[in-house]
Amino acid sequence: MAVVPSQWKKAWICAIPKVKNPTDNSHFRPISITPVLVRVMERMVVRKYLYPALNTSPTTLTFHDQYAFRPNGSTTATVISLLQTVSELLSTNLFVAVYALDFSKAFDTVRNATLLEKMATLDVPDYMYNWFVDFFAGHSHCTNFKGEV
Repeated sequence: MAVVPSQWKKAWICAIPKVKNPTDNSHFRPISITPVLVRVMERMVVRKYLYPALNTSPTTLTFHDQYAFRPNGSTTATVISLLQTVSELLSTNLFVAVYALDFSKAFDTVRNATLLEKMATLDVPDYMYNWFVDFFAGHSHCTNFKGEV
C-alpha cells in the first residue's frame, strides 16, 4: 500500500501583497507553502515516473499541442509552434486570426478523479498509481494573512 504522510498534505496559504498598499482582497497573491520534503519527493516522482510515462503515452492521450508541464516543454516552444502555424497559414490566406485564452485559474478546478482516470492509462507501476491516489486525497490548508508560517 502506498501512503503519503498526512503532514505532507498540509499547506499554509500566505497572502502576499501584489501592490504597495493593498486595500482589497484582489491585491493579494495566495502562495501555498508546503513542506520541503514533499516538494523534493514530487520532483523525484515526476522525473522518474511521470515524464517517461508521458513520453510514451497511449494513443488515447494526445500531447502534441501540450507544452507546459512536459519534460521538454516551454513557453519558447509554444511561441515557435504558434509562429510556424501562423506562417504556414499566411502562405495560403490573406490573414490569420489568433485567439488567446487565459487559463490562469485552470488548476483551481482540476478534478482529481478525472486526472487519476487519465493517469491510469499511463505506463506507471501500480504502486506509483496508488501513491498518486493517496497523494491527491485528504489535503488541507489554512490561510495566514500575517505572512508568517
